[in-house]
Amino acid sequence: RASSPESKSGGRNSGADIKAHLATERRQIFVSVRVEKVNLIMRAHLSLCVLGFALAVSNAAVIKGGVEIPTYSEPCIRNSPDFNACLKKTIQYLIPKFALSGVPELNMTGLDPLYVPEYIQDYEGGEIYGKGIVKNSYVRGLAGLKVLDVRSKVNDPERMVLEVDFLLPKLQFDGTYKMEGAIGDLVVQGRGVYGANMTDITGTWKLKGHRVTVDGEDYMKIHEFHVRPQIGDAKFHATNLVNGNQRLSQVALTFVNQFWRVLYEAMLPFAESGFDKVARPVLNQVFLTVPYDQLFPLAKN
Repeated sequence: RASSPESKSGGRNSGADIKAHLATERRQIFVSVRVEKVNLIMRAHLSLCVLGFALAVSNAAVIKGGVEIPTYSEPCIRNSPDFNACLKKTIQYLIPKFALSGVPELNMTGLDPLYVPEYIQDYEGGEIYGKGIVKNSYVRGLAGLKVLDVRSKVNDPERMVLEVDFLLPKLQFDGTYKMEGAIGDLVVQGRGVYGANMTDITGTWKLKGHRVTVDGEDYMKIHEFHVRPQIGDAKFHATNLVNGNQRLSQVALTFVNQFWRVLYEAMLPFAESGFDKVARPVLNQVFLTVPYDQLFPLAKN
């Protein structure tokens, strides 16, 4: 059950209050739109995570399949007591440096802005059904990532664990959307443009992996990824939420800006449920390209 945030008036918005409010105003229409925004946040975090690790592991020149990854900085030695501090410093240094150019050797483009051509999401829960399509979206602000802490267990290649605590001071989203759905017997539709501003986004990337051998070379394969970002504050804008009815569209927008935190918390478990399946192939684009001993080298005697 989602926790109830404080309203601007200083009171508490309980689940019962929201349900009554929705029943009175018939404003549950916006729930389906929220799923796409949750998943765009997830996708932005995933892309940033992949670029961060790609840049960090590219510290030492690596050749695989005839492709050379340039040396960007000194490598982090996995059996050094300073490994976590080194990885934190490296990720922090390299993410803003390469946010625009990306890493061509790993077929990774720049992330700020991050362009999302299309994203489709369905949601069904109880009496609520929704399908939304977001197109031509841009996410700005990823280069402002702050790495707060890094924890790792990488000496055992059969049980690798990486955790990265992060802060994103600000993210901006904009694009176009189309949605359709129903709340009980109420059919809702809308299409238009949307925008969102979010501040103080925090969370932890959690990666678990194990060793695999390909053509006699050891690599680290990620078998689990998890992130549950929390948002400090958010403001949303969208046109034509209720197709052809400007007054109801404004009512819906006012509602979501008042209750966005409850909606976000309600959608987050749903968005997370399939995220690991999406995340692992993207992460392994890096981890199955760079050999394990180059990814996390040992100190030379």
